[in-house]
Amino acid sequence: MIAGSLSRRYAKAVFQLALAQGTEEQIGREIEQFAGAFQNPALNTVLNNPTFAVQSRKNIVVEVARSLQLSPLAVHFLSLLVERDRLSFFQAIVERYRRMLDEKKGQAEARVIAASALEENDLNRLGQTLEKISGKRIVIHQESDPSLIGGLVIHLEGKVYDGSVRTQLEKITKQVEQAY
Repeated sequence: MIAGSLSRRYAKAVFQLALAQGTEEQIGREIEQFAGAFQNPALNTVLNNPTFAVQSRKNIVVEVARSLQLSPLAVHFLSLLVERDRLSFFQAIVERYRRMLDEKKGQAEARVIAASALEENDLNRLGQTLEKISGKRIVIHQESDPSLIGGLVIHLEGKVYDGSVRTQLEKITKQVEQAY
């Protein structure tokens, strides 16, 4: 709960600043770029380790940001996250920012997980159906998970639509176990 409200607050703040400068797309790319660098276990450990002085961690963030050629707004934002010890929420902030940017563009991202890759025709029909549900243009990111057996799991605008065979079998198993 706290993580959700914090990520929303910080994402909204940086989004509004970027919007005022007309750089919301650029800032989105830049924080995604830093998120990629932040995936490095060594960097993540150092920046989230409170035994290192805040100023040292800020200096590291500034150097990484400079090497990535990030804008001053992105550098200041990342420094603020270090100062306030909020870098542990960075991935959630990036996701919120992405959703705000999508909202501004009138689009939404859908993560579609199927047992095997869907054909182009099926993806197009699914995209049209999801567009009707959300009222927005849909960008589909497809993943495969053979453990689903069949059906789909769709993540759209913070909601999960689970129509997988695996989940249906799990529900049936629970019902049978409870009956006996």
